[in-house]
Amino acid sequence: MLPLSLYVHYPFCMRKCPYCDFNSYKKDSFDIKDENYLNALLRDFDSLKDLVLDRPFVSIYFGGGTPSLFSPSLMGKLLDYVSSHISSDTEISMEANPGTVSLKSLCEYRSVGINRLSLGVQSFNDNHLKRLGRIHNAKDAKEACENALKAHFDNLNIDIMHGLPMQSSDEALSDLKIACDIGCSHLSWYELTIEEDTAFGEHPPKLPNEDVLADIESLGFEFLKDRGFNRYEVSGFYKGKKCLHNLNYWYFYDYAGIGAGAHSKFFNEGKTLRRANVADPKDFTCGIKSEIFSVDKEDIPFEFMLNRLRVFNKISKKEFQNTTGLNFSVVEKRLLKAVNMGLLKMDDESYVLTSLGKTMLNDVLELFLD
Repeated sequence: MLPLSLYVHYPFCMRKCPYCDFNSYKKDSFDIKDENYLNALLRDFDSLKDLVLDRPFVSIYFGGGTPSLFSPSLMGKLLDYVSSHISSDTEISMEANPGTVSLKSLCEYRSVGINRLSLGVQSFNDNHLKRLGRIHNAKDAKEACENALKAHFDNLNIDIMHGLPMQSSDEALSDLKIACDIGCSHLSWYELTIEEDTAFGEHPPKLPNEDVLADIESLGFEFLKDRGFNRYEVSGFYKGKKCLHNLNYWYFYDYAGIGAGAHSKFFNEGKTLRRANVADPKDFTCGIKSEIFSVDKEDIPFEFMLNRLRVFNKISKKEFQNTTGLNFSVVEKRLLKAVNMGLLKMDDESYVLTSLGKTMLNDVLELFLD
């Protein structure tokens, strides 16, 4: 059995951000009580028991949406329901919007078992926050980070985006400096991308040019390294602990996803199984079920590489067979092409992206699409 994580999706927000293409909705657009949504989550978990079995969770992750709108008491009830799968080592994360938490609520989340917090700050600049449609300002963001530490979230991630509309390299680095000075142990630092089915997709803002984006990235990488942060995956940097939940995804291990639009993946009896829940929160709460299906073997190599190559450590050749049930020979020729392109290094036991491969990851992945 592969390591197993649990993802819990809370789809509601105070406001839909113009760049967001996640399965999220304005909370006041639905007449759904959180108590009823909780009951639907518990039923959804029960429907996966034959695949979850009695395995412990490496991690539990409350994502959204804005899970910090879900009360600590209801979150605690869910954690109590799955407590037989929780150990002292289980990482239990919650995403939070700085505009929705206080020191009191953060202490309550900590008391029901949340031991890792991910604050969606995005920027500490008021102008940029306004352009991104966030409900918080820079003062709220700093206060939320400080309150998280006061509430004893020593495992604290801060989400920061760069390449924002009209952002300079100095402004991007200022966001990183503030986050580091606050004392977080993990940073998710990634470039804003414009997705089609978003407000920004319909009305694209003016973004920095390619030279500015390149400067931001190179200066940011250097700055974070100087401040003691290690880059271990595409957009993840850690000074204390890596994110176990994200690593469980990237290593192509198992995860049970519950909630509207949540995805599940299991390796069972030599097959890779997936399930995608109905996206509409009303349909999900009413009990509309989604079927589990087996992934075609031809699609698995790309899925594996799409995930596993995000992590920059060496990849054992045995990993592919252990997590997919397929022989390494299925991917070896394509990996050798990447080696010849200077994007990979490979020896008898393992392979790893080169520095060039890290910057041209999409070129490596394309080798597994034809």
